[in-house]
Amino acid sequence: MTEVTFQILEGMERGRMFAELETPFTIGREEDNGVQLNDERVSRFHLKVQEDAGKVILTDLESTNGTRVNGVPTRMRVLQVGDLVSIGRCLLVFGTPKEIGQRYRASDSVPLKKLKDVIDGSHPDEDDDFVETSRTVDPGSSHPSDWSDMLDSAGQELAAATPPIPDTFRLAQRAQLADLIAFVHQQIFVFLQNGRERSVDDGSGQRLVDGTSWQQMIALEMRLAQMIREVSDPDRP
Repeated sequence: MTEVTFQILEGMERGRMFAELETPFTIGREEDNGVQLNDERVSRFHLKVQEDAGKVILTDLESTNGTRVNGVPTRMRVLQVGDLVSIGRCLLVFGTPKEIGQRYRASDSVPLKKLKDVIDGSHPDEDDDFVETSRTVDPGSSHPSDWSDMLDSAGQELAAATPPIPDTFRLAQRAQLADLIAFVHQQIFVFLQNGRERSVDDGSGQRLVDGTSWQQMIALEMRLAQMIREVSDPDRP
């Protein structure tokens, strides 16, 4: 029996994570589903997720509006971590954040852990090839590239950490923040929906988007950059 996880990116249940679901189970509108989605465009029992020969299989249960995986209409599909499943108005991603990170990163927090070891003055395991560097290299040494590479990698991981939501806002400010986040969320949702995988057999996880979607994402990034500049302006009232 295999346990799997789905995260809800869009729909009434967005932000929820259905973790450690035991296969087989179904996804649909009824309460008896392993994942219940409150959406009239989702069938009562929309699709089934099961394990066979070590693979996680998604099967559309002849739903009214169909199922898409990574933008492609699907009747039956072997799921891979990070796959986007679209049913009705809902968008789900298959896998936990850690599983998805492990698939798309060469290593899992290794640079950050090693940097922490150096800062704390602790020593990694003796068989770690980082031992010599951690004991001999310091910021003022003749080997700055080791520290630079390490700091770059660790900095990228730290920068990817989600900042906490402010808890000192008044009601009106919280409502404004919710509107802003919802706007950004919707723009990204549209971008994800428009992406297409290269082919079913392509294991690279690469996606293709059209020029219009790409330009919309650039415009969103520019607007966010402008907002950051406006909010962080010390002379702004």
